[in-house]
Amino acid sequence: MPLNRLACHTPFSRLAYRTSIRMASTIVGKSGRVYVQDKVLQSHREDHKLSVFKAKSGNESFVFKRVPGSFYDLSLRLAAEFAGSRRLRMHIDCNQEEGILVYPYFNDTLLALIQEDRDFPLAERKKILRRAGEAIQELHGKDWIHIDVKPDNILVNWTCDKEGNKTVTDVALGDFDIAFKSEGGEPRQTPYAIGNVMWRSPEGQTGKGVTKASDLFSFGLVCIYAMGGGEFLLLNDYQELARRGIRPEQEILIRHFSYFGPVPEGLLKQVNSEDWCNALRGASEIAEEAVKEQPELRFERWGEELGPEAQNMISGMTNPDPTARTTIDQVLAHRWWQEAT
Repeated sequence: MPLNRLACHTPFSRLAYRTSIRMASTIVGKSGRVYVQDKVLQSHREDHKLSVFKAKSGNESFVFKRVPGSFYDLSLRLAAEFAGSRRLRMHIDCNQEEGILVYPYFNDTLLALIQEDRDFPLAERKKILRRAGEAIQELHGKDWIHIDVKPDNILVNWTCDKEGNKTVTDVALGDFDIAFKSEGGEPRQTPYAIGNVMWRSPEGQTGKGVTKASDLFSFGLVCIYAMGGGEFLLLNDYQELARRGIRPEQEILIRHFSYFGPVPEGLLKQVNSEDWCNALRGASEIAEEAVKEQPELRFERWGEELGPEAQNMISGMTNPDPTARTTIDQVLAHRWWQEAT
């Protein structure tokens, strides 16, 4: 991918982290179906209730996930509201006693797919992005905010024929642990940031004023990643940041203000916290100094590699001002989707 050439000359790269432990289990779903654990997919050391397993029932593969009671109840609400959705991965079975939700199994995520195959066809990447955008549109249409849009929450099935041609067959947006129903456009306010640090919007880093526009910023970053710009987005060495006394949130805010422009008044008004506004201004000042030395850090420069239509669409999603970002309806109506790849 052309973007990788420039990324190699910036101080920005990435790190992936996962922990896993072995747990054995057989679960009977509410439907009466029996699921036998195949292997652990992911497990959090601090809370075994958040473990994720691959399971089998007959010849079919599934995923079951142990969740706390609050998320179990949230999932029931979401599944009822989005029954029959083809773009949102809702649970298809459950076991209330064990706090387990059963999901269809997908053989990849967008994150793993691109990490493992840098030459995955651009047309198929575009198909994945389109379907992920349709999933966000479906959520936003009923006033839900996902809050954790990122490549590893975009699930993908694909096939490969004898000639090596790879075709995406199914895509779904998953992981609704922190999804939020925004009544009347009400923003979500939390005492701390939620969601993945590398994919949050600027306001998401503060936990203040998170809205549908926050999902759009994250989706814009996902589009950059899918099109070959991952090295601009992902942190490489948390230990080095810690040694220098820099928090990941600070580093990412500086990058985003470097890429997408200085802190705007609309962002400060939405965050509406003196301490956070000062922090945002400080990160923006550092970013502006970096851009003076390296003008090529601006997305208006390196984003040219994506083509004018893609750059225009992503610029609208990654506007630092949440009140000025494009909506998901506007994104899906953009000319880029009709552009040949």
